[in-house]
Amino acid sequence: MRTKPFVLILTLLLAALGVIALYKPLLVVQIEGLDAVAWVSEGDEFFRTYVHSMYEAPVTEKFRIEDGRFRLVHVQSQSDAVLAYLGIEGKNEPNADETLTEFSIPAASVGKHALRFQDREISLGTGELRDGRIKVKLTRISLLTYFPRLIWR
Repeated sequence: MRTKPFVLILTLLLAALGVIALYKPLLVVQIEGLDAVAWVSEGDEFFRTYVHSMYEAPVTEKFRIEDGRFRLVHVQSQSDAVLAYLGIEGKNEPNADETLTEFSIPAASVGKHALRFQDREISLGTGELRDGRIKVKLTRISLLTYFPRLIWR
């Protein structure tokens, strides 16, 4: 007879923990204009890839999530002209050190911009805000908000 109250209390406790977990804020990279998000954690790395418009050379920028901001730690390109244009000295990692709260690209860019995370790649070539830019920023959303986006991406 003692089993029923114990099971009921355990079930209620697990349900309460589940509800709390659904509302716990997650750190995500949000791409405004595309309504896309990618779940990240402190210390995670991701890449922005694009083709430089002037030199028509591929560029890969490596970012790390630090203290709730983007930290650019490396820029890679086979073109020395691109690196010089961007003010990057040397090709060895790390060759950059810039901290950003957000960044944006022109929506009309022909550079085939994309963000590459561990498990997915998000093309930034479509969608724009009123100012003609696609904005990328870190924000916090609940698991309840994130989960439907995960299913229908």
